[in-house]
Amino acid sequence: MVEGTRIEFKREYAETIRKTVIAFANTEGGKIYIGIDDDGCIIGVDDPDDVQKKVVSSCRDGIAPDVMQFLSCDRKTMDGKDVIVVDVQRGTSCPYYLQHKGIRPEGVYVRRGSASIPASQAEILHMIRVTGDAHYEDERSLVQELSFPVLARVFAEHGLELGAVQLRTLGLRAADGEYTNLARLLSNACVHTIKVAVFQGTTKTVFKRRKEFSGSLLQQAAEVAEYLDLLNGTRSEIHGLRRTDVREYPPEALREALINAIVHREYALSGSTLISLFDHAIEILSLGGLPEGLTYDDMMAGASIPRNPHLANLFYRLEYIEAYGTGIRKIRECYRGTGAEPEFLVTDNAFKVTLPNLAFLREKEARREAHPAADFGRNGETLFSGTRPGEREILAALDAGCTTRRALQEATGFSLTKTRNILNHLVETHRIRREGRGRNVRYYGR
Repeated sequence: MVEGTRIEFKREYAETIRKTVIAFANTEGGKIYIGIDDDGCIIGVDDPDDVQKKVVSSCRDGIAPDVMQFLSCDRKTMDGKDVIVVDVQRGTSCPYYLQHKGIRPEGVYVRRGSASIPASQAEILHMIRVTGDAHYEDERSLVQELSFPVLARVFAEHGLELGAVQLRTLGLRAADGEYTNLARLLSNACVHTIKVAVFQGTTKTVFKRRKEFSGSLLQQAAEVAEYLDLLNGTRSEIHGLRRTDVREYPPEALREALINAIVHREYALSGSTLISLFDHAIEILSLGGLPEGLTYDDMMAGASIPRNPHLANLFYRLEYIEAYGTGIRKIRECYRGTGAEPEFLVTDNAFKVTLPNLAFLREKEARREAHPAADFGRNGETLFSGTRPGEREILAALDAGCTTRRALQEATGFSLTKTRNILNHLVETHRIRREGRGRNVRYYGR
């Protein structure tokens, strides 16, 4: 035997054994062998009965909730020596924690490899959500002085009533009459925000502008949707005698991605929903991975488990959501036949949607057709074969998002004179373009 995810060796009894018991109970279970050294050498214990009593007493009195129904402590003879085996099953009331520390990282432990380590806030929250019946939106709000001007206005616009009965039905008030977290999310006291940042180029090197939206989630949804619509440029394409206006992003895909980020994020986690716009794509990142019981394949197939069912129901009543489980499908349908695919990235605590800029992709294809012998960078900038010395380095730096002469000089390590000469030649040969004057000069690939 060797130590691992489900096996731990202890040379002798110590109260720190409780941390390992907690880690096993919070993770996948495991066995603790008391009387075996870290290298696997069997030492044995001198007084097995005393060790068993200490283990049981320590775990019974020092761990909460009660973990004893998932724990057994037995004597086993190994190589003629007495060893105590503490068998711990995964508990059903996670998170288990040190009673004197409470439910916080220094009191809650999980198993990672052969180590028992403090759980993160996100892991603790996940365990609470999985083992508990209540959603975050149903819990009592810590702030009870709430007002709902935006909610009242939106309901009035839709011809809906918003009285005491509706507040209870919608989940804004609990059975005891207290406001819930959902009520706070829809009130002016909502602490969560949405941050929108516009970057120059295809990386996060240079900011162009940023804006933060706060207030009721309904207010944020409306204001961010309007702002993104303004940023969603229109390009014109000429086909014979006809001109067609093309939006950079399909408006419906943009709307669905925004609504999904608002309705399905984990509001028990602090932090803002982040929207990043680049030349080639837009990224919408919200906190909270997939709800428990839902896999990535399930999501792509159209399955839906609302993390915030009351919030989702409210958006459904207001017709912001047409049907549950259709958001991902609609986003993908918006890009069907375009040659581009939206991307969905899921981690334990985050969900990111990336929508390609269709106009950018069309321009990229046009450049490929105009320069069939060219080598294009990952984001569409052209790295021409047969360039003069130094030009490829400058073009690669442009592709990485450098736009000023100083940034290009630093990225390539070229002298001022060499950088300026290469830039002038590339501009004169129409392979890059120069915008602005004086200190505001910027260089971009064509």
